[in-house]
Amino acid sequence: MIIKSISLFGRELFRVERNRSGQFSYTFLDGNSFIDDGKYLDMYLKNPVLSTIVNFGAQYYSQMRITHLDAQGKEVKNSPYVKLLHTPNYFQSKEDFFYQQKVFLDVSGNDLIYQIKAFTNDIPKAIYNLIPSEIDYNKIHKINKFIVTDKDKKAFEEKHIIYKLDDTDYNIKLKDIIPTYDLANGIVQNSFIQSPSRVKAVAKILNNIYENVNSKGINLQMSAKYVGLNQNDGNRAQIQDGDRSSIERAISNKNLLLTNAGIDFKHLVSDMKRLYLDEQYASDFNKVLLAFGMNKNVLNPFDKDSTFENQTQGVVSYIQNTIQQTADNTMNSLSQTWGLFERGEMLKASYDHLPVMQSVINEKIATLTEFQNMVKIAKENGTMNDADAIAKTKELMLKLNL
Repeated sequence: MIIKSISLFGRELFRVERNRSGQFSYTFLDGNSFIDDGKYLDMYLKNPVLSTIVNFGAQYYSQMRITHLDAQGKEVKNSPYVKLLHTPNYFQSKEDFFYQQKVFLDVSGNDLIYQIKAFTNDIPKAIYNLIPSEIDYNKIHKINKFIVTDKDKKAFEEKHIIYKLDDTDYNIKLKDIIPTYDLANGIVQNSFIQSPSRVKAVAKILNNIYENVNSKGINLQMSAKYVGLNQNDGNRAQIQDGDRSSIERAISNKNLLLTNAGIDFKHLVSDMKRLYLDEQYASDFNKVLLAFGMNKNVLNPFDKDSTFENQTQGVVSYIQNTIQQTADNTMNSLSQTWGLFERGEMLKASYDHLPVMQSVINEKIATLTEFQNMVKIAKENGTMNDADAIAKTKELMLKLNL
């Protein structure tokens, strides 16, 4: 059981724990034990596999089409909420904002949306994604009681995080924050405003990829070099130190290394293929793909056997089962925070307009057309009346989301 924890800008530095027998232990940590946001964001920027996978998902996610639906399910024209999400702040477009949000969700597991309002019940003037590595949760990520009453809720919302922006600390109250999560919140450390990062599960694999790239770079550099091996058989005089230095300077642009012995030149690296670096890279790439809800049909430059149809279906499945779910969670969080659910309204995100999704639309239309033909035959045979035909057609269209 953790009794005391000291953090600095979201990183745990010191921990006091007590076991069941009442004994205490004291641990100094490296700053990454609880919240690894800074390390993970740095890994995202430097690791080619992680950045490729995360950017791929963020690119699709940011292309969502947002609509505001009223209590009857009809689109609200000129919605101020949709307008806000299309121009969230002075610096970002809708695509920029949601691209950034998806990166933070994938890499850190969380994204805190800061809403700036003139008054509590107003529509926000602007919204910003807070950079996870610059957040000090100020102990509020540790929940020591269940929130049941309105009094508990108001007291909790008055707590604040500390956000560092350009060497300035800002106290931001929880009531001005809309938390969004990648995985479910509350999984670890009694934290209901944080979610674990997917990166943690594949951190070792990502480190292997980093070392793989470094190893290949070093071996490519060394493959152009030669080494002089001692071949002194007693008949050839050794090269003296002074002569060796002079020779190295004279041929420095030839990438040669010399010993002070009779020599025979050899490549330092003679066969890169025997290192199997590319094969290991491809294998690790696939492992990281799975951690982010993808498979080799979605994104894999090393799979030469995947067909265009398989790739298209893979991307469609990824959008439907992963991207859409994240978008729904975000829209639900915004709808709840802004009071839309209370009025029976909601914000909805869709990806049906994307070219890759047209195959799905075409399948839905084909299914509906086939059903309508069956209904027509049933009506002609007298086995279905007009009322049943209309009801069944509406039911199918609802299932197909048409």
